[in-house]
Amino acid sequence: MTWSAETSCGYEQDKIAAFVLQYLGARSLDLGCGARKCWPFMLGVDRGGAADMIGDIADLSMFADASFDSVFSSHALEDFQEERVPAVLAEWARVLKPGGRLCLYVPSANLYPLIGEPGANPAHRWNIYPGDIERHLLAATSCGWTQVECEERGEANEYSLFEVYAKRTDGQYVRRPWQRNPDGKKRVLLCRFGAIGDQIVASSVLPGLKRQGYHVTYMTTPQAAEIVKHDPHIDEFLLQEKDACPNVALGPYWDTLATRYDRFINLSESVEGALLTLPGRLTHQYPAEVRRRMFGTINYLERTHDIAGVPYDFAPRFFPTGPERAQALAKVRGMDGPAICWAINGSSPHKVYPWTHIVVSWLLSRTPAHVVLMADPGVGLQLQNGMLECLRAGGSDMARVHGIAGDWPIRRSLAFCQVAHCVVGPETGPLNAVCIDPVPKVIYLSHSSAENLTKHWRNTTVLEPDGERAPCFPCHRLHSTWEHCHQDEKTNAALCASAIAPERVFAAIMESLGARKAA
Repeated sequence: MTWSAETSCGYEQDKIAAFVLQYLGARSLDLGCGARKCWPFMLGVDRGGAADMIGDIADLSMFADASFDSVFSSHALEDFQEERVPAVLAEWARVLKPGGRLCLYVPSANLYPLIGEPGANPAHRWNIYPGDIERHLLAATSCGWTQVECEERGEANEYSLFEVYAKRTDGQYVRRPWQRNPDGKKRVLLCRFGAIGDQIVASSVLPGLKRQGYHVTYMTTPQAAEIVKHDPHIDEFLLQEKDACPNVALGPYWDTLATRYDRFINLSESVEGALLTLPGRLTHQYPAEVRRRMFGTINYLERTHDIAGVPYDFAPRFFPTGPERAQALAKVRGMDGPAICWAINGSSPHKVYPWTHIVVSWLLSRTPAHVVLMADPGVGLQLQNGMLECLRAGGSDMARVHGIAGDWPIRRSLAFCQVAHCVVGPETGPLNAVCIDPVPKVIYLSHSSAENLTKHWRNTTVLEPDGERAPCFPCHRLHSTWEHCHQDEKTNAALCASAIAPERVFAAIMESLGARKAA
């Protein structure tokens, strides 16, 4: 056995925290948490210590059926008499949602002193061997399970079994445990937290990694995974809830997680923070001209491929399903004119173009085009509704304006962009999603240069602000507020956005539509 009284110490949950995090949803229980929870966001239940709720972990009657995404317990199950274990496991399974994970970390009888032996914990009531938990779980429940982790861990300071089961509803039991090298393939873990555009840029390296022979695991948040979930170059996902791991702990967390893989590629902050500076960072305080010299000529796709060690065969792409594409085509065919998809805002306040309503009104009065307004369901929805009211007051043909903010899920919107006649907008996800697709694009820039963003894009008209009106462009800064972004006094929009005349945008769209028609 690997346990020893001299070396085996510390918080047991710390030893497995990095590997269990991917199985912990937003609502997760830490049962028997003791003096410290496995992760701060979890709801701890115990008789004291760090518990958020004081109680008996064998009795979860304070919680409704199927109310948690995950149930985790470290070195607690062995404190019950074995005859009680089936009832305890049944109670833990009861509060799990279908698809939820039961995550257990317990001392292995092969590696830890048996009850009554020197050094054994006097609180332990049964010796747990590999297979014991699986046997009791199947006997105690009828819902069915998928075994996704089954590992006896005896390296370094560990002497435990790590087992994870996903709850089913069909009564079936499936063994599908994690493997180091599935089918003999090398494993690569690619980590990319971020928004829509970040996922699309990251997707560019995936075909190259597959050509290098890797089994690809893609690490991101559940929300971001929606963008790339049907990418055929991803073998599996490692999902982590947003901010589940505190920023100060990310470094050690990534280091530990990387030990399970042959290669770890971290693309987080490869653009934001590195090439688009963040408030509070030293580079954010550099003079504007210094930032332009340092960052203005570095292309985002090239930097991403450099970090991943993949040749410059750029392939950023959104992959719709067959039904998603069919739905998009049906929508376009139902329009009696060209379909223009316009992203009216992005993730930052400076990405709102103040003259959108003017250009849209010209399109409606001078062409047979339909305009589909895309926006996020928050601030974007307010922008959209205000724009629709303005167009309505101006007498525009509202039958050809389609405000989809809050109505279409993001995947439907991105699928529509691929089949539209023209896609218009700022540096944002929808434009990135079709960057190498043949659909014509009109993009107006703000904090990035054309060299940064659109160097390798296809069929794209790039509009930069008038340099005299917006000398701040490009700033190479990320903005979540107006603190470091210059606002135009007349429009209250960003100075860079206000400095692109509506006539230029209208002309670019008309030229794009003409080019498509000619093609």
